[in-house]
Amino acid sequence: MLTSWIEAAASGRHGGPIRAGMWGSVVLGSHPADRDETRCGLELIVDDEPVGLLPAYWLEDRGVNSLWHAPVPPQRIGSRLRYRPIAQREGEPDAEGPWREVLVRPNLPDRTDPTESQTIGVVGNRHMTARVDDRGATFDVFFPTVGLHSDVRPAEGDLPNSRSHFRTIVGGLAIGARLDWFNERMSWDCSQRYRPETNLLETELRWRRGPVRVLAVDFAATGPDLPRTGGGLESRGQYLKRFRIVNEGTERHLVLFGLYVHSEVNGGIGEPSLSWQDSGRCLLAANRGHSHANRKLARDATVEFAIALDDRGPVDCEPTGASEAIVLRPIELRAGGEARVDVLISGAFTGWRGDQGTFEHWLHPALDWFRSVDLDAVEQATTTHWVRFVRAIPSVESPRPGHGEVLRRSALAAVLHCDAEHGSVAAGFDRGLNAYCWPRDALWAASALDRLGHLDIGAAVFDWLARVRGRSRTNRCWFMKYTIDGVPEWETPAIDQTALVPWALERHVRSTGDLDLARRHWPLVERMIEVCFEGDGHPGLFWSDELDLFSSAGLWETRFGAYLSSNACVVAGLRAAARLARLIDPPDAARTAAACEDRADRIWQSGIFGEGADRGEPGLVDPRSGRFLEGRRISTRLGFWPQQPGAWVERSAALDIGVLGLAVPLDLLPASDPRLRRTAGAMLVHNVNRADPGGLTRWAPDPARIDDASLAPSESHRDSPSSLATLWMARYLIRLGRETGEARHWAQAVEFLDRMIARLGPLGLNLRPGPRMVSSPSSFTRCFQGVWGLHTMLIDTILDLAEFRYDALDRRLTLRPILPPSWPRIGLSRTFPCGRVGFRFERPVGGRSHRLTLSGRIEHPVQLVVELTCPGLGALGPWSSRPSIPAPRPDLATGRLSWSIALPPGDLDACWSWGEESGEWISAV
Repeated sequence: MLTSWIEAAASGRHGGPIRAGMWGSVVLGSHPADRDETRCGLELIVDDEPVGLLPAYWLEDRGVNSLWHAPVPPQRIGSRLRYRPIAQREGEPDAEGPWREVLVRPNLPDRTDPTESQTIGVVGNRHMTARVDDRGATFDVFFPTVGLHSDVRPAEGDLPNSRSHFRTIVGGLAIGARLDWFNERMSWDCSQRYRPETNLLETELRWRRGPVRVLAVDFAATGPDLPRTGGGLESRGQYLKRFRIVNEGTERHLVLFGLYVHSEVNGGIGEPSLSWQDSGRCLLAANRGHSHANRKLARDATVEFAIALDDRGPVDCEPTGASEAIVLRPIELRAGGEARVDVLISGAFTGWRGDQGTFEHWLHPALDWFRSVDLDAVEQATTTHWVRFVRAIPSVESPRPGHGEVLRRSALAAVLHCDAEHGSVAAGFDRGLNAYCWPRDALWAASALDRLGHLDIGAAVFDWLARVRGRSRTNRCWFMKYTIDGVPEWETPAIDQTALVPWALERHVRSTGDLDLARRHWPLVERMIEVCFEGDGHPGLFWSDELDLFSSAGLWETRFGAYLSSNACVVAGLRAAARLARLIDPPDAARTAAACEDRADRIWQSGIFGEGADRGEPGLVDPRSGRFLEGRRISTRLGFWPQQPGAWVERSAALDIGVLGLAVPLDLLPASDPRLRRTAGAMLVHNVNRADPGGLTRWAPDPARIDDASLAPSESHRDSPSSLATLWMARYLIRLGRETGEARHWAQAVEFLDRMIARLGPLGLNLRPGPRMVSSPSSFTRCFQGVWGLHTMLIDTILDLAEFRYDALDRRLTLRPILPPSWPRIGLSRTFPCGRVGFRFERPVGGRSHRLTLSGRIEHPVQLVVELTCPGLGALGPWSSRPSIPAPRPDLATGRLSWSIALPPGDLDACWSWGEESGEWISAV
């Protein structure tokens, strides 16, 4: 007797449910096993509409039965499929099996696109950070700090684009048969930008198959109206994704909004979970932590996230995996109308494992806030917060209008790395290994933000340095890197990270005039002095009496030796410590200052320049080339300190960009020093990747000693063009042109700066690879950029062009702008502690005359010092001054002139002009 049945119910890919827009299949059975005489098919009805009999194809015979495979064509999302098997044989009635039903489930995002986003946007509020790709999909979230907390660790931190809490959070719309996810390039055209002068990221998506447009805004909420926890504390971990869906056509659409969530909370190690929470109508992604014998590998905390939609409509949840789910909402799109969907990703963190009350204490109040607050007002408050931040930044005027925009964007990007609660600075967000705080990077970032007028961030960095030093009594120096909350992560000692502390503290205090901060943090200076006189206790950091130099890990952290850049930082730090001692007069200040200066002079004169030494070939200057050496006794093994002569290179003449620190920013040598000029000149020739000449590399082997090529700190340092190296050279060339009056150095500096700006990605956060460098290991994207290597250096380079500083202790304004050859003007205005002051320095087109104007308002008397270089100035010419001062005496060989004047409090309106009157003044901004 002919019979048929369902052997395996309708299923989709890999045996899962049938999903929209994808083929499915049903396995049918028939008896008897006679495939030559029997034909099998699948009768299908979709939403009460008969489709007909779908053919089935023989698979195999199992004993007396035959199995058949019936493909099911792709169907619309939400369709109800009724199906049954039918076996047919000539001369016999059809054998019909029982009906079955299945619902077509939402399709998952397309994972077949091999293109990885090269542009990752960043949003945050200095308490949490979210990374967003170029399609508006959330790439990851850092929480409860801007980078990695000591109890938060990605599973693949050593890999690019590792994740801390989420693989992705992405929206989509089902307008046709399937959910077209926003990250699918075949379905959506996309453009992205930051809202001007804010850290709100806007993504616009246009559907390729109809007149539907989606406007998405990502931001981390800030302002006065944030939710509060059950204990009354402000809950700052509120990340919002707002979608505005616009129907630009003339037809009404019933669409389905989907939000796909793939969680990996705290690296997904331990017992992570993703579940639907009925009480909060949200997805709850959690990891309640786990212990480990190695404290650094433990996750001794409970981390939870609530992912919720607003209450504008019903919500359905579709689990798609152990850590994956889709949240769905039906939406009516009227012709010419729009709909809104708001999404909250709210974070909760407790400092112990297995907390069962996290949801009620943290997340439930946040969900109540989300569904009751005016989100437009929250968005506006966040916008206002960032606009106020930008208004404090100096306003730069130059013929390159992009410089001002780059300055503002780099400032906004840099501040997202600065944690508001702990005071530390994340080095970068590109992978888990970099989302930590290097003291060196934090000091450079704080110094740059001081120049922008945001002085509170620098003070917080020194508070953080004081706290982390108090946690270790065994070692005196600051370690290589820490978690954002201050737990040591990498204990390798690099003496420059410790030596820079007094130098950076002095600069900060002179910017603010806050002597109380200097007195409060004098113990930090004492700790640095102890390291420089007594050592640290780590065998990799020690003083060499034979070399009169310190040996430790270098600027690039992978090799040990007596580096010039590291010892220059020690000299600068000791001299700054001596000046601070005399400034704040702690106990025994005179003896401390004298001891610091003696040790600094010994390193400088004997260790670096080899003066008064009896040994052969002393110091760090190569007698053959007249260039500076990279260092002495540099280990030949990465990560190990040298122990004996066979384990080190006695004199490394490699070209390391850190040598330029002698002039910029440490001010230990003039940029025009012949040894430094020869070294920089060699770098301009050899620190270049010929396949991508857009920038300089951080390190290059000594061209006279090819055998040393194997001693590169890493392949990326040797082969990859670096924004840090390129902009460091630009800053050096600005200084060199100012000292020598050779305008060609300024032209080259501007060219380097413009090259880096041209290589910035569309969001201004990273550098794009060169046209021939898409997959080459020497791509800019291969070389870690980070807050110091890119944003801080862009800030400093642009401000060096229009240098205008204020010394709050001496009440002195110093003005040292430059005018590159093709520039008719440059200007800057900013608010100092002494008042709002701006200047414009001009040169008429085709002429040699110059004019400098100052305006603003001074709150108390200050001394103005002007130092200018005017290349090609043959004579001072007619001198005009308002207020009247005697004409300065120019150095005609270099075109340098300077003067000083006391400025009284009140409105400032000053103007000076000199040189040969010719050409036409350019006054338009």
